[in-house]
Amino acid sequence: MTGFSPVRLLGRISPGSKGTLFGPSLAPRPDPARLPPADHGAILARLAPGLTALQRDRAAHVDRMDRTLTLCVGGAALAGLVLGLLAWGDLLVALFLMGLAALGTLILLLAKSEAGPRAATRTEILRAVTAHMSDLTVDPSPSVTCAWFGRLHLMQPVRRAIVDLRLTGQRAGRKVTVSRVGLMFGAEKNYTEKPDEGLTFVMVQIALPETSSRTETTAVMPRDAALNIRSAPSSTHGLAPVATGDADFDARYSVYGDPAPLTPTFRTAFRRLEACARCAEHAMAEVPPGKALRPWVAILPAEIVVLTPIAKFDGAFEPPPYWQPLDPDLLIPAFAADLAVLDLYLTAALSLPFGEFA
Repeated sequence: MTGFSPVRLLGRISPGSKGTLFGPSLAPRPDPARLPPADHGAILARLAPGLTALQRDRAAHVDRMDRTLTLCVGGAALAGLVLGLLAWGDLLVALFLMGLAALGTLILLLAKSEAGPRAATRTEILRAVTAHMSDLTVDPSPSVTCAWFGRLHLMQPVRRAIVDLRLTGQRAGRKVTVSRVGLMFGAEKNYTEKPDEGLTFVMVQIALPETSSRTETTAVMPRDAALNIRSAPSSTHGLAPVATGDADFDARYSVYGDPAPLTPTFRTAFRRLEACARCAEHAMAEVPPGKALRPWVAILPAEIVVLTPIAKFDGAFEPPPYWQPLDPDLLIPAFAADLAVLDLYLTAALSLPFGEFA
């Protein structure tokens, strides 16, 4: 596109939402280490056809939004001016309403315009990176119901659930899923949603062996979780805590339901999960690995679910706003580094001794 572009002009002032799940955006991850040239070249070759299409589609989206902004913002401003003159007969009031209507329309349109291009861009890039570096595949439109989390017996009712990213596949002979999820808790009625009240997690799901004879659920909740969270297995699900007899483990976790799976080797494996934890106690910032909130674990009859808290927003898998060009030399190593971090959570969860469920 040539000539004046309202979208690109506004983009210089505001870089976009950067995919915030809940709460304000925090600082992105540091610049990743450079990929080996062979890996970078292989990923670039996979990405090149899709990148060309993405650049074309993103430029077309800018053109559409330029036209939409010009028409809708101009129309809203005119409507505000006319309303002010007709209702109050005062030019200053009319000008105020004109500006307010234009600004409100502008904010609403820009916010709604980002989701589609962001999802398409990050999916295309991630597919190319995972195809070369991982045995997992990208779910292009992931979702999960709020009711699904109730079966974990870990938390209070979930009012809103967002799956920001999901990878699925086979690892170590088992079906696995690793996701980034955001949850908000509480009843739907008579509630004013505040964006900073949610929690976000890396969620790993690993299928248990088909030979497993488990029928009970075991919920393991860290004692460093917030009080209203760590009491949910009792207050919401009516479960009583059960001691494992391991003083060190019981000081770190509360166990609910069937304690039988938590053998000495299984309890020891939790240290591997904790080593990946990197979310500060207030759940708003990233800290060095192993210095953070411990994971929540549910051992179900057919699978194990590991939920590790992460910062509200950590910059992972984030493409530039649709009005900025895509630079593969920056995006490929960044996405590869983020994929490596996500893989750490999956590898740690797979270190749990699944053979004990055979």
